[in-house]
Amino acid sequence: MSARLALDKKHVFIDWSFTEAGYGVAWGGSPRPELMPYGVRLVTFRPTLRPEPVIVPERPWESHFINAYSTWFEDEGRVRLYYEAYSEYGKGDFSARLCYAESVDGLHWERPSLGLVEFDGSRDNNIVYAEENSGGLSPHGAHVHKDPSAPAPERYKMVFCASDREGAYVAGAVSPDGIHWTPLEQPVLRWASDTQTVVFWDEAHSHYKGYFRGWPTSSLWSGRRTVDHAVTEDFRKWPQPRICMVTDANDPPGTDIYTNSAQPWPGAENTYLAFPCFYLRTADTMETHLWLSRDGTLWNRPMRAPLLPAGPPESRHYAGLVAGQGLIQATPGEWSMLVAPRTMTHNETHYEGGWHDHGGLWRATIREDGFIAVEAEALGEFWTVPFLLEGDRLEVNAWTHFAGEVRCGVEVQDGEQPRGLGVDDCDGVTGDALWKTVTWNRQDDLSALRGRTVRLHWRLTRGRLYAFRTRLRGQK
Repeated sequence: MSARLALDKKHVFIDWSFTEAGYGVAWGGSPRPELMPYGVRLVTFRPTLRPEPVIVPERPWESHFINAYSTWFEDEGRVRLYYEAYSEYGKGDFSARLCYAESVDGLHWERPSLGLVEFDGSRDNNIVYAEENSGGLSPHGAHVHKDPSAPAPERYKMVFCASDREGAYVAGAVSPDGIHWTPLEQPVLRWASDTQTVVFWDEAHSHYKGYFRGWPTSSLWSGRRTVDHAVTEDFRKWPQPRICMVTDANDPPGTDIYTNSAQPWPGAENTYLAFPCFYLRTADTMETHLWLSRDGTLWNRPMRAPLLPAGPPESRHYAGLVAGQGLIQATPGEWSMLVAPRTMTHNETHYEGGWHDHGGLWRATIREDGFIAVEAEALGEFWTVPFLLEGDRLEVNAWTHFAGEVRCGVEVQDGEQPRGLGVDDCDGVTGDALWKTVTWNRQDDLSALRGRTVRLHWRLTRGRLYAFRTRLRGQK
């Protein structure tokens, strides 16, 4: 059976699952290597922390602290940003207010006056959700997402941590516009997820995916924090989550996974990424890691070192960096992720002189799809598994050194190979190529092969292949 690559969906190389493993010695026949990948490896890359902040405390209702727990996403020509703010910390985490800002470009932000919540005798503020307009529920660790499967009155959904006499739980709220919210009467899950809980609608599987903090009390993980996962078709009812991310024997013993920041890989199918924050108890600092998954349940770590490590003592991120939620494209060909650099360590606030850092949000940027790539330092080749070709042109996100190139052959598996589509006939892609159309003898038309089972033969010379996709002619 052939694999399937959905039309107009990217394939990104978070693992070798779509790559032919080959045989060192062919199965029967002549004893020669068959479809063996060679000279290639998976390489990960770190984003760049930008010096200009996105949001810092400027208003009285956010003067005490702006937390790392935040969400942004693109929505019909604008970027929405939801962030957690405090004017004081008298009731701890449960004095949080959820604030709202928006931007047309992801770079310049406006705090609109919403008139929803009274603060210090006035409703002239950008507070979108707080205990004053939610029946007493303060939205700690809130995550907002737009649900394309929901009816209009519930198009936007929110989850956050709340507490009552029975203990902590995950609360929910719904909204038609992302501004005016109706809290759900019952907890969506009885679970002490006192972090940024993440829930989103997974279009490919027609269910909601949820990522929660775990506090294992058995001797299995000795009370270290984990990331737990559950799925449901009913946003209001969740089954008990199970562990999906945990530290292992190669991590220092005093390490927890503090947040998750799990999300679909933009534009790709069956691909997920997460930026969990590791809490290093010994140093009392945070560092953000990269985890990847094909199904959102089984995760792998392509790099052991942190994606965003804590900085030197004189830096803005001396105590570490915590990732928020969401990836946006403020600049063409570049992704931006929300991060909160910290000068204040996790437990420092419990001592005299704590809270000298009032928080805020910054951007970390990376090339589109640029967290991981197939790379050949010199010359390398590999083949994909057979798949059904649904498009009539092939586009690549690639980059090469001087004198490097990326070539591709299209080998038909259910009939005789047509002439002119071999890897040697490919014109080669060079330089910085963001979604460049591949050509063979200066022709890019693959329509004669649509509906056929094919295998792509990749040859890389001093280059990187981040992703590829098949599209129909005329698509932008």
